[in-house]
Amino acid sequence: MDNLLRLLKYGSSVWNRWREENPSAAIVLDGAKLDGMILIGINFSNMSLRRASLHAANLMNADLRQADLTGADLREADLIAANLSGATLTDARLWEADFLGANLTNAVVTPSDLDGALHLPPSPTT
Repeated sequence: MDNLLRLLKYGSSVWNRWREENPSAAIVLDGAKLDGMILIGINFSNMSLRRASLHAANLMNADLRQADLTGADLREADLIAANLSGATLTDARLWEADFLGANLTNAVVTPSDLDGALHLPPSPTT
């Protein structure tokens, strides 16, 4: 995991290029500390981010399709226009996370998980 975290420090363009070059890599960042990171447009699709801490992270336009965010800390995260279709957000902490324009189609989330979240789409599929 340390090599992956080091790679993230170079930003979204380097990370996304690595993902394109390694499409079959199973990526697990369970419990990773990514608080406050600028991850605009990052490709976290199909990744495991269980119990990861993304408190106040900027995930604007991020690709989180099919990501496992079970128990993740997304408090105050910027998820504007993020694609969370099919993502698992069970027990995620979403207080003041901003979902303006985010896609939550088929995301696994309970209404109580969304308490305190901002700018939710009209009717996310639960």
